[in-house]
Amino acid sequence: MTGSEPSDPTRVTAQKAVREPNARVWLLASGLLALIAIVLFAFSVPIVAAWAWIGIAFQVAIFVALLANALGGRRTPSQGYIFAVLMCVQAAVALLVIIVIAIAAWMPPA
Repeated sequence: MTGSEPSDPTRVTAQKAVREPNARVWLLASGLLALIAIVLFAFSVPIVAAWAWIGIAFQVAIFVALLANALGGRRTPSQGYIFAVLMCVQAAVALLVIIVIAIAAWMPPA
């Protein structure tokens, strides 16, 4: 292998999307995830308004962070790594908030 190629192709940092990031692809994926999550959270506002609004705020904030990363510099592996980390955080937050909303929806009224 050459010096620029990682020795372990299964590592996240060895993936082409991280080593040579395409901002459009990352923003499209993040925007789609945010849109789906925000729609789900919006339908959940009558059930648990606070958690739904928290979820919406986090999705918007993480998308803005991805947008700032896309507009903020050259295409380097570190930028790709930031894209990957932010997308993972975005998905984890969406899943966590949906689980909390689902638990709240199934709880008997107090």
